Amino acid sequence: MKQEEVHGYKLASRGKRLAATITEGVLYTIVIIGIYLLFGKSFSYYWEQDLELIDIPISAVTGLIVGAIFYPIFSGNLGHRIFDLKVISAETGKDINKGQEGAIREMLKYVLGYLLIPLIWLLWDDKKQNLYDKLSKTLVVEKV
Repeated sequence: MKQEEVHGYKLASRGKRLAATITEGVLYTIVIIGIYLLFGKSFSYYWEQDLELIDIPISAVTGLIVGAIFYPIFSGNLGHRIFDLKVISAETGKDINKGQEGAIREMLKYVLGYLLIPLIWLLWDDKKQNLYDKLSKTLVVEKV
């Protein structure tokens, strides 16, 4: 088994994971800005908001919702779907396709994202895992 393969799947490259994350973030930002505009707020109002402590639990809830919706459909989030990636169990190789599993993984990703280090962990990890992947015992792989 090559270093790049796990459970018969090719590990997703760091670049593809980054592109999926950025694409997903841009799509969600467009939706959020649209919601702000619907409620009469301006584009500049959105960008001028400071980080507040309440943003962390809001991110946790958002992660739970996103994971619960997308993982049963795509075995991953929206960015994974767009780039033909999926999330599998690091232990068994089975798809992570249950809402609860996806919700926990996405919640960890969204909350730990405030600390930055968990998001760049994959730069030196041999299995290209972020810290939240390690905590949820998952791997991101290319779909076959």
